[in-house]
Amino acid sequence: MADKSDDRLRGYIVIALTASTGKKYEDCKVIQHGDLFQAIYSQVFGPASQKDCEKWMAANCGKSSKATS
Repeated sequence: MADKSDDRLRGYIVIALTASTGKKYEDCKVIQHGDLFQAIYSQVFGPASQKDCEKWMAANCGKSSKATS
């Protein structure tokens, strides 16, 4: 049985500004799945592990921020 602290069980998502234009998403953030976020953001990836979300964000986002816990 997996440890409950395993981030794959909690799940993370990537959010980005809804009005992002161009080829890359803008102002991306990795947050825990289920956390509330402002309506100016949309979920663009996940749920997945935090590592997978950060990897996706690095490849698909312009400006970005990591999860703040």
